[in-house]
Amino acid sequence: MNIKLIATLAFAGLLATGAIAGTAVAAGDKEDREATALQGAKVSLTQAIVTAEQQTGGRAYDAGVDTKGGQTHIVVETNGPKGVQTVSIDAQSGQVVGSHAGGEAD
Repeated sequence: MNIKLIATLAFAGLLATGAIAGTAVAAGDKEDREATALQGAKVSLTQAIVTAEQQTGGRAYDAGVDTKGGQTHIVVETNGPKGVQTVSIDAQSGQVVGSHAGGEAD
């Protein structure tokens, strides 16, 4: 094999590995931020999931935390008779503060 080709492939491999490692670190940071946001919550993730499932009649398949403007919401996605539904629950009161058809807006 040509030395230049080997060097190029090795460099590309290093770049790809670095990109993958960076993605894993970013995902870990997001999970840490979500866990921190939930520490002060009066509503548990489990309680929010139960609320969302009751609201939609579906089964939860994804849940996460959304913090905007100092407000923490637990966002739960369900799939059921009405298709995919996204429910946002206030982490302090447990009240549903929003819902819509489809997955979580990006």
